[in-house]
Amino acid sequence: MAPHLKGLLLSATGMVVISPDGMLVKLVQQADSLQIVFWRTLLTAVTLSLVLVVLRGRGVVAHVRGMGRLGVAAALMVGLSNISFVVAMTLTTVANTLVVLATMPLFGAVSGLLLIGERVRPRTWGAIALAMAGVVILLAGSVGLGGGSLAGDLVALGIPLFMGLALVLLRKAGDRDTVPVVALGGLASALLVLPFCDPWAVGAEDMMVIVLMGVLVTPLALSLYTSGARYLPAAEVALLALIETVLGPVWAWAVVGEVPTPLTLAGGALVVGAIAGNSMLALARRPGGG
Repeated sequence: MAPHLKGLLLSATGMVVISPDGMLVKLVQQADSLQIVFWRTLLTAVTLSLVLVVLRGRGVVAHVRGMGRLGVAAALMVGLSNISFVVAMTLTTVANTLVVLATMPLFGAVSGLLLIGERVRPRTWGAIALAMAGVVILLAGSVGLGGGSLAGDLVALGIPLFMGLALVLLRKAGDRDTVPVVALGGLASALLVLPFCDPWAVGAEDMMVIVLMGVLVTPLALSLYTSGARYLPAAEVALLALIETVLGPVWAWAVVGEVPTPLTLAGGALVVGAIAGNSMLALARRPGGG
């Protein structure tokens, strides 16, 4: 199989696997958001750590130490993003959260400019303006139509902000394996919320859903997506990430009856169009890209 096709299949499958994640959060009935964060991220950290031990054997300690300070800082950003994701999902709709999450490449571009002086192309500034207009429309829908909590939408902005910072830190650090960073980020999330929740009060039914997220969905999706991303240009990786933006609300509608508001759909269309357009222009201007 050609490396490019392999990358497409792996990363696309990863996004399909992660797409019901928001719906699964909605299926948790009694546990509060911080209890979900604790178990979901701790289980993800443990699962990924076991994967690292299997793959690296005795070299796992040296491999983890290879993250360096920038890797640890990136892990903290991942941890804060994890918390933002679950809290946002419990306060607002899946569609609103995923539309805001889709702006991550644009937050990453601005963070790269501010932190390490990366140049932002004019087309990316245009995409940022269009996507932010979409987010404003989405926020207006939460205020005017009651289709989602404004507080949840604002918390959701932390997801692309912190993940964008994490990606910039990883780029500055050079070629680093993302699995130890995400595992440490999961541990950071669990430790940050532990003083504010009672993890042992989670019921059996809720725990089954959380285990599904933490042991299977998140680790499997991450492994597939990052494995495929090694064979693909960044623009294609950003395009494939939109699979979750499209499928996530479909899962929420089909399983829990959560219907996006018209303003969410309008804002989402602007955000998806901005990301997709920017990525396709980047691909078209690559050597041999047409």
